[in-house]
Amino acid sequence: MLNRLIFNNLKTEFILLLVGVLTLLYHFLLQPISNDAQMMILLSLVFVVGVPHGALDFLVDEQNEAIKNNQFSVIKFVGVYLTRLFAFALFWFLPWLAFSIFIVFSIFHFGETDMSAIVKPNKHAVLLYFSYGSLILSILLLSHLPEIQDSLPAVSVFLKEHNLYTFLINKTSHIISFFSVLFLIIFFMQQKSGNIRPIGFHDLVQFICLLFLLVYLPLMLAFTFYFALWHSILSVRNIFAYFKNFNSSRKFTLICSKSLLFSLLALGSIIGLYFILQFYVPNFNMLFALLIVLSVLTLPHLTVMHGMYKNYSKAFN
Repeated sequence: MLNRLIFNNLKTEFILLLVGVLTLLYHFLLQPISNDAQMMILLSLVFVVGVPHGALDFLVDEQNEAIKNNQFSVIKFVGVYLTRLFAFALFWFLPWLAFSIFIVFSIFHFGETDMSAIVKPNKHAVLLYFSYGSLILSILLLSHLPEIQDSLPAVSVFLKEHNLYTFLINKTSHIISFFSVLFLIIFFMQQKSGNIRPIGFHDLVQFICLLFLLVYLPLMLAFTFYFALWHSILSVRNIFAYFKNFNSSRKFTLICSKSLLFSLLALGSIIGLYFILQFYVPNFNMLFALLIVLSVLTLPHLTVMHGMYKNYSKAFN
């Protein structure tokens, strides 16, 4: 079973959490990590881990098509991928709408990725994915609202213009509590229905540690930890488990070499966008620009990965 392939190696989570805890201790007990250093860490890990994990999309889609006995075309894949990418980019002419869509997509994608190894495919799994992703993002964002106000002026202005900032600040604990209860209710309902593997004590400790780090790490480090490390590395592990289950000829070096070109193209596009924004948008906010780039890449990436996770059902007996 694919789930066993993924969960045979729990040390990945342990190592990632250890890195997060050591970063937290260093920041608060030894020497605070400056905002510039945090930005460098964020950009470095997004480039080294975050973007390359998305560069595997064409191999994942090729495998998806092979399972359905369809002919795979790189040209068709690139055309569809870029069409989705540019279509969503147009939404940023209405930033509030683009940001809202990005949040919804991220909620589902994070939930599907983190829950895929323990949830058997079923028609109600989407509720668990949304409840889990909502909990993760509510903690990640609401725990750092003052930092978001300082780091993302455009978002801050929107929140204040619509009187959302004061509401979210005053209701942070209520909102997080709501999503926590919602997730637990749906989780235990799914477990009672036999759609979730038994959860051990180490799973509970791991989950609590993850939430703790998202709350207490500074905004950029928390985002770096969850997106560039936790989400990206676990996604890569899921992808390799997928290949191992359906196509054992896909070796690590072969996969990496085939994804190199797409990684370079993605990195080149991001660097090019940086210089375009720097030239045409005076005093643009780098963190906000990174948010736009990642949001634009999310839609085509999510659709490919969703196809992969749907095929997980083939690994269940």
